[in-house]
Amino acid sequence: MTLVISIIVIFLCLLLLYNNFSVNKNALYICSSLIFMCLIGMLHHFTIIEPNRFWMAVLMGHIIPLTYLIGPFLYFYTRNTLTASFQLRKWDYLHFLPFAISLISLLPYFLTDFDTKLRLAQSLIDQPAAILKINISFLYPNYINIMLRPIGLLFYSIVCLLLVFQFIKTNKSANPNKKILSIPINWLIVVNFILVLMAIGYSQLTIHFFNTANDTITRANINQSKSPISYILSLCFGLVPVLMLLFPEILYGFEKFKKQPKPKIIPLKVEHEAMIGTAEAIVVYISKEENLRNLSFSVRDICKALEIKSQDVDYCFKMILKTKFITLKKELRVALAQKELSNVNLLSHSMEAIWMNAGFSSKTSFFVAFKEVTGTTPLEFLKS
Repeated sequence: MTLVISIIVIFLCLLLLYNNFSVNKNALYICSSLIFMCLIGMLHHFTIIEPNRFWMAVLMGHIIPLTYLIGPFLYFYTRNTLTASFQLRKWDYLHFLPFAISLISLLPYFLTDFDTKLRLAQSLIDQPAAILKINISFLYPNYINIMLRPIGLLFYSIVCLLLVFQFIKTNKSANPNKKILSIPINWLIVVNFILVLMAIGYSQLTIHFFNTANDTITRANINQSKSPISYILSLCFGLVPVLMLLFPEILYGFEKFKKQPKPKIIPLKVEHEAMIGTAEAIVVYISKEENLRNLSFSVRDICKALEIKSQDVDYCFKMILKTKFITLKKELRVALAQKELSNVNLLSHSMEAIWMNAGFSSKTSFFVAFKEVTGTTPLEFLKS
């Protein structure tokens, strides 16, 4: 399971880096930190869970310097996210000192032939406790690397959490009515908290191994003596890819989740010329008396009858007819009412038939619309 989780996390980190690096170069820090952590997980898998001397020879020793970058990169990512920056400061390069020392100390091992590394891996498979005696680092004992990895991660992840909480406290004091907990802040809190738990669990397992390791310990003993801490550590490690999926804005970038403004209608000359005929057809269809008399007549009816898209209807009204559908419909209904008024010898009791035949829902709406369009009332129009 550790191997599968490591591969998934590496894939998600590459996806995160691809989606974010162009707009947020701090993604390089968090991705590198998580990928280096996954390399440790893979080494643990091929050393403890399913021993494989080839992959032990490939990973063991070679990834040790990189493990000293997990904490610093986590720190750079957290701090720069809170300060909206990317550049390293002058004193930040001191964080690379453990990496440089470890790299120099392991240079002789890097230059060792691969067959020797395979034999060393096989000896560790046969006798796990030999790791306390075998030294591949010439500046200091090899077990120093085993102890410093979890201690360093624990220190940096705690510092990162303190930075986040200090940021929240400072901003809350400056803006007491403003909510501070945004998606990036929540992400920083959760991911650093998970890494704190992993560092504590890893430290406990390291201490347990040092206390129980002896010449008689076998791989079967290690597998049978798994403590609850090892299961908690595995659970925390398994939460890392889940968290990345629960924060899609972090994984895919905030740009993809921004609400895109509605595209403005840009009149293209060729399309515009073609739409003029469509606009004329729309006016002709609206002008039909049966449509004007239909109280529920709408743009949907136009689209269905003329077999055109609603976007094209909107374009015709906005860019060609320079009016709104409701305005044109009102004007045409008033024109129909004028025609009715001109063709009949109106008596007072037949006014209702006029506005009903013109498609108005009430006498009031008819008189208001008539006044707006013609500037006179229906009665004044009759007298004229």
